[in-house]
Amino acid sequence: MTSLHDELGGFLRTYEAAWRGGNYDAVRALWDSDEPEPIYVAEESAPLIGWAAIDAYFAGNRKVLANVAIRTWDHQVRAVGEDVAILFYQMHWNAKIVDGSLMGGDVRVSGLVRRTAAGWRFFHYVEAPLAAMVQMRGTLRANCDDDFAQANA
Repeated sequence: MTSLHDELGGFLRTYEAAWRGGNYDAVRALWDSDEPEPIYVAEESAPLIGWAAIDAYFAGNRKVLANVAIRTWDHQVRAVGEDVAILFYQMHWNAKIVDGSLMGGDVRVSGLVRRTAAGWRFFHYVEAPLAAMVQMRGTLRANCDDDFAQANA
């Protein structure tokens, strides 16, 4: 019998595969369609509450993003009921904008998933980026010459 951690790790691998190339129909299929008011909070947008808002977000992505991919790690799983669990993980995203420019970043993700007849599905999802000060500090450290960083470690 697989553990809850293994089951949800598999679910996240499926989620990563759905995002690869921007397959928004596959991403949307990993949400619990029976949830009346799902919540999706992407780092770059206002909170999206309800299917109309989430579907509009994905439709907008189709127009702006030429390609997208995510990867996740450090999966933490907590059961909060027989068929509901909390997922917390780290995520890196990569995007190619339709103008050809590339972007990427790291966020922490907290999500609630429900076991349905089709398998685990999101119904609540929040991305939490690092504070701007923390991001800038990392950028400034990365700009130090290696020999200077080593001499001052």
